[in-house]
Amino acid sequence: MTMSILDTCTPRKDLLAGTFNPEIFTANLMQAIGHYRGETDVIENIYTDPVAFFGEGTYPTEGMRQVLRNIFGRLKGSDASYPAIQRLETAFGGGKTHTLIGATHLAYRGTEVAEAARELIDPALLLNAGETTVVGIAGDRVTIHETKGSRLIPYTLWGEIAFQIGGEDLYREIGATATSFGSPGDEYFDLALKGRRVLIMLDELAAYAARVEAARPGGRSSVATFLMSLFQYAKDHTGIAVVLTLASQKDAFARQTAMLAEIISQAKGEEVSKTEALDIARRADVEVRSVVARDVTTVTPVRGQEISRVLARRLFRRIDQDAAARTADTYMDMYRRTATLLPEAARQETFRERMVTHYPFHPTLVDYLTGKLSTVETFQGTRGVLRVLALTVSHLWRKHAAVPAIHTCHLDLRDHRLSDELISRTESAELLPIVTADVGGADSSELGSRDSNAALMDKHNPHPEGFPLYEDTWKTVFLHSLAGFGDGLASNVFGISKQDALFATAFPGMTPPQVETALDAIRSNAYYLRFSETEGRYYASTGVSINRVLADIRRGLRGSDRIEELLGQTSRKVVTAGQHHFEVIPEVTVPERIPDKTGKPTLALIALDADSIRPEELITQAGPNRPRIEQNLVLLLIPDTVRVTGDQRSGDDMLDNQETRALELRDRLQSIAVDVLARRILKQDPAAFGLAESALSDQTFSRDTKEREQALITVVTQAYRNLWFPGGGGAGGGGKIIRREISTAGGEGGVSVIERIKEVLLNDGELVTLDLAGTTTAGASAAKLFFTNQDYRTLAELRADFARRRDWPLLEESSVFDTLIRAGVNHGAWCLFRMGEAESEKPAEFHSRDTGEIPYQVNLTDPGWSIVTPQGAKKRNWTESDKPDPTRIRQMGPGRDQRLRLLLRGRDRLQGRAGAWKRPDPGDLQGRRRADQGRTLLCPHRRQEPGPGARRPAGCQRLGHGNRRPRVQGRHQARGQQARMGHQAADGYPDRRRRGPQEGAAAA
Repeated sequence: MTMSILDTCTPRKDLLAGTFNPEIFTANLMQAIGHYRGETDVIENIYTDPVAFFGEGTYPTEGMRQVLRNIFGRLKGSDASYPAIQRLETAFGGGKTHTLIGATHLAYRGTEVAEAARELIDPALLLNAGETTVVGIAGDRVTIHETKGSRLIPYTLWGEIAFQIGGEDLYREIGATATSFGSPGDEYFDLALKGRRVLIMLDELAAYAARVEAARPGGRSSVATFLMSLFQYAKDHTGIAVVLTLASQKDAFARQTAMLAEIISQAKGEEVSKTEALDIARRADVEVRSVVARDVTTVTPVRGQEISRVLARRLFRRIDQDAAARTADTYMDMYRRTATLLPEAARQETFRERMVTHYPFHPTLVDYLTGKLSTVETFQGTRGVLRVLALTVSHLWRKHAAVPAIHTCHLDLRDHRLSDELISRTESAELLPIVTADVGGADSSELGSRDSNAALMDKHNPHPEGFPLYEDTWKTVFLHSLAGFGDGLASNVFGISKQDALFATAFPGMTPPQVETALDAIRSNAYYLRFSETEGRYYASTGVSINRVLADIRRGLRGSDRIEELLGQTSRKVVTAGQHHFEVIPEVTVPERIPDKTGKPTLALIALDADSIRPEELITQAGPNRPRIEQNLVLLLIPDTVRVTGDQRSGDDMLDNQETRALELRDRLQSIAVDVLARRILKQDPAAFGLAESALSDQTFSRDTKEREQALITVVTQAYRNLWFPGGGGAGGGGKIIRREISTAGGEGGVSVIERIKEVLLNDGELVTLDLAGTTTAGASAAKLFFTNQDYRTLAELRADFARRRDWPLLEESSVFDTLIRAGVNHGAWCLFRMGEAESEKPAEFHSRDTGEIPYQVNLTDPGWSIVTPQGAKKRNWTESDKPDPTRIRQMGPGRDQRLRLLLRGRDRLQGRAGAWKRPDPGDLQGRRRADQGRTLLCPHRRQEPGPGARRPAGCQRLGHGNRRPRVQGRHQARGQQARMGHQAADGYPDRRRRGPQEGAAAA
């Protein structure tokens, strides 16, 4: 019996658990260097921990060994035969960033990590930690234009190198050379490099030269001249090693034209077409390449036969190599028995060696991913392959699929994640109906037959061992149609021959003759899969007449305003009004589009076509030079099509970063929108395009149209996954503007989006709902917010704070506030009161836990309502328990009434001295009454408004108008007491015998 990979291999734990994140293998060089320089960018542990990096994430390829050996042999300085300059040439499989990060760890840590890197380098070549200076430059990112504020940012290649070697001191020492566009002379190199051990890594060198050429025509020549001088100096001085990266000449810029146009446009300061960008890049590349070719040693970090080992090391903890050899023997025996059906390669002994090397992956799967799928510009090379393989391995182990090796047909298109990965990354959304109808995908259950055509064939003619013969075979044909689909059979990577299809699909247990039967069934049973007699290839097709007309309509719609109109209409369906408590503002691009002072939570949907935005500006500004008042009520839902200034993500590189993802998603949305518009136009008047109405009446067209309409809504909805809001960790979090990612199912109605937003806010402690407001926990948390500096607050102030203070949570609706206040009184978190007449010492209305439920008819929006802590109410004698003790009064004996008055007066004054009086709000009616009350008690001349320079009326001896020493403890001089308690227009300080709520807070 053939062995199963389930028994011979052990995947990573996180992969089996479904938590594996393939993005951990996409860090960039500058992040790794920044980690050692103390920068705070988040980066996965596998790249910051050298032991994990070399032990878990690195397969020791011969190319990587050679590069590291040459670098540290040169830095050691004992043997000048090691090359001073190396160029990493990379095609698919990469390895160049991984190699540079490995060199970074060894340069910084040296002998400290010798044991962990023993498979890669002889420990004798390593230096001690701190002996090597590391220079790392990412050519697609390094600044080329200017400094920013007071921060020193070099903007020439030589200035950046000097800055990284010696900091600001060396940068200033080289003087004008740092900013001169002309290449520096020998004095620069002596100052910057002489007597030092320096590792210089120049990543994406061609991209840097292209950017400089775009910014300053002819700038590429100065870069080339500098490189020539640098290389010569490095060759003449041991202790200096230079490593640079360039794509192979065949692949240079071939798969990055969109990204190239973007970075060159930024450098030039104006929009540059792909053709112009490619021309600039090629001129710069030729100049740099001519210099590099003279002096460097070229090394390929990962060769073709090592790609599987690199991928396997990142996905598996254990692979049984003895089992690999036995499995290869079983395959070769099957190939020999069916040799006439298979290509020549299957009969060669060298293929057995390939099977052992690539195990548990079948070599044809690796060839498909690296040879065909990688030709699609948007597939993202190694990163895309890792994502596909990680999902495939996870699926096989989850389904307990006992297969001898992993083939192309084992890529599960019924898994939404894997299907989306393959379809969206290759921009082949128009092929989804083929998966659904012919092959079998996640949506096949929605068909009238409940099964795809391949699944129906498997039911009618089941495989003896239960393998999905037809589905696996047809899936192979479909997957080989993703690359080159736009060019059709004119492309040599589109489709697959019969021999290659048998070779790629068959395995021991599902033999080539059985697969041949399934291939033959395509001609009569598949809707979309075809066989070309002239080309001898199986391939996928979306039809002839209808789809040809749609293609013509789509071409005519490109660049039309109708596309943006449709996308705008669709974005307004992401969250619809009237189903929730948020005010929804669609298609926002500027702050003034978001209303202020509405008193209602506002959800602003940023327009899909917005160029770039700053969330802080939208939340804190209501317009140009106009600060927003109610900042805490604004939430932003930002789509992935919009670049957020300052939002850096871990793992971004030249080919995959915020800008490229935004561009890719915009292109994808426009592609879907164009298709939807084309179908609407065709359906409205098919005769105008030479088609009869009956041609559109079949189930296929209607289904496809509905799918495309829904796909547009789904993709637009899923694009709005970035929620920005004031927060930062709940109460006391400082009111930062933070981002959280939401995930929704998509579709119309907006309910799922709103519910997901609420869920995120609740998890962060940033939302108070009606249910939460009535809990004891909410009251306790609110009390900490309300009474930070004083023991009472007006309800008007609190309402304003909930709307304005970004460090406070958001109230879902206005009624939540009333519920919170009432519940807080019931739970004893605070007391509710409203003062009456100015002369009154106690509130006209007072509610606490002891007084019972607040009557329903009490309107908390009426002016004058405030809350006070239970302790504050007690100190003011507002509660029943605050009455004087009768026993103590009786013990005072004769004259006790006078003693009681003195006692109470002394207590009030002592409490008053413990804190400061807050001037009542002049705009508040009760505040004015309290201020007037204070003046009345100070002297009978209250109609005379006190103020600076006010004088005591003749003969007035009342407190505050005389120099008489107050009778309280005798601790203050008369002048000091007068200053603290007299008429002061600045703070309206009242008599301590008539206390306002603020005095109680101070005393507390």
